[in-house]
This record gives sequence, C-alpha cells and structure tokens, in this order.
Amino acid sequence: MKVRVYDKENNMYFKSQVFAKINAGWFEKQLVLVPSEDGGYLKFFDYLDKSEPTNCPVLINTITPDIPKEWITLKSPNSETQLADYVGLIDREVKFSEFIGYPWIIENKDTVVKLLNGEAITYKGSIFDNKISVSNDPEWNYIEIQNDIDYLMEKAHGFHDSVINGFNYTSGASVDSKCVMYPMAKFKKIVMLIESQCCKPIEMVFEGVVALNLRTPDDNYSADMFDASLFLKDAMIYFSDCYLEDIDLTYDGTWLTAYSLRWRFKEYA
Repeated sequence: MKVRVYDKENNMYFKSQVFAKINAGWFEKQLVLVPSEDGGYLKFFDYLDKSEPTNCPVLINTITPDIPKEWITLKSPNSETQLADYVGLIDREVKFSEFIGYPWIIENKDTVVKLLNGEAITYKGSIFDNKISVSNDPEWNYIEIQNDIDYLMEKAHGFHDSVINGFNYTSGASVDSKCVMYPMAKFKKIVMLIESQCCKPIEMVFEGVVALNLRTPDDNYSADMFDASLFLKDAMIYFSDCYLEDIDLTYDGTWLTAYSLRWRFKEYA
C-alpha cells in the first residue's frame, strides 16, 4: 500500500509504504517508513489532521490501496477497549482497539509498544529490516526526483511532435449486480498513452490522481503537441500538454496532478 504523507511536525511531504494501520475513523494511524539515505525510520502518523476538526484534512493520501495478502485484522470488542494482549503494557489513554497489518509486527510487543508511545524505530537492524520489499517494479520507470523527469524528457524528446492517443480513468468506486454502491474512490488512476514521431509510444500511469483538466482540440485544429511540462513538488506530479514555466492550475489546456507517475515505452500495435 503506497501513500503520500504530510509530516506536519517537520512540514514535509514524502512518499512511502504502509506497514500497518491501527484503529479506525477519527483515531486512525498508519505505520509508514520515513525514507532517508541511511534506511530511514518507521513511525505512526495520524491519518486525519485533528487540529482542524471542522473539515478533517487527510494527512496520508492513498496512491495504491492494495493490501498485502499476509495482513491480518485484530479487533477488541469495542472501540474504547484496548486489544487484550496489550492491556497493561500501554497507557490507558492510548487508543489501540484495532490492528491491521503483518502478524509478525503485532507479535513483537516491545516494538509495538514503543511505536504506540510515539517513538520512531530505525529501519536497519529492526524487525522490519529485510522483511518487506519496498522496491519498485523494474519494468517501469518511476518519477521520484528531478533527474527522473530529466531522463523522461530526454527519452521522449520533450514530447515534441506527439499526440495524446487516449486516457483510461479508474476510480475504484462501483455498484454491484445487486445495486449495492461502494462510493469510496480508493484507486484513482489514469493510464495515458502518448504516441510520437520521435520515439516509441509512451505509456504513463498516474496513480493517486487529484485533478484532471481535459481540453480536446476544436474540430478544425490538430491535436499534436510541440512540447509538454512535468513538475514534481511536495511529492506530487503535475503534467501539462504544453511548455509552462511553473505549475499552473489555471492553464486552459490539458493538465493533471497525481501523487505518483510511472512510465515505459510500448511496442507499436
């Protein structure tokens, strides 16, 4: 489960992976890895910003909601009761009525107690080290830093003489055959295919989509692009079908924002 996290204490954004979740609703916290060159550390972060109770802004945005099949769920009889195995090990004020995650985490009580008390656990040398792969799929190129953007723009020749062949948007919301609605859009993804005279077709997958502003060409105008823009700010991607000096949410062409972008070349059909 990949996410984009806002660390309010340090006023920074980063992308990470969720190792476990506790509680639900107002008291939900997610255990994420804070990346760094030395391996980083793990810590529970609030899902909601409780300092603004009127609108409850989300601090952890979902990029891919896939839950590992190894995860387990443990619940106490009610939300006010701590999980039985941890009663007496943590303060009564600590909310811990539900655990969703890997079983080997909840079984290591010493580590869980430290995390519940707000401590950070260094990744290297901890119970998490070498237990979970956090690497990207080698078949894809991921946009994580400016060098990744530069590489894509070089390989795509700045998207010169290119066209957007099509979009495919998936929300994750659905209605089943019994007309039961599942309205939560948990998997907001856009797959974009760009074809070019300068390179092979490029498949771009935007995950954790925030906004899409689609502008089609008029009937008597061509749809070719002379260039494009790609920006990375606050762990968020911005793409537009024209060169821009900076992110512009008022641009009257096609643009979109998302929390993640991966791409690859495709063979011609």
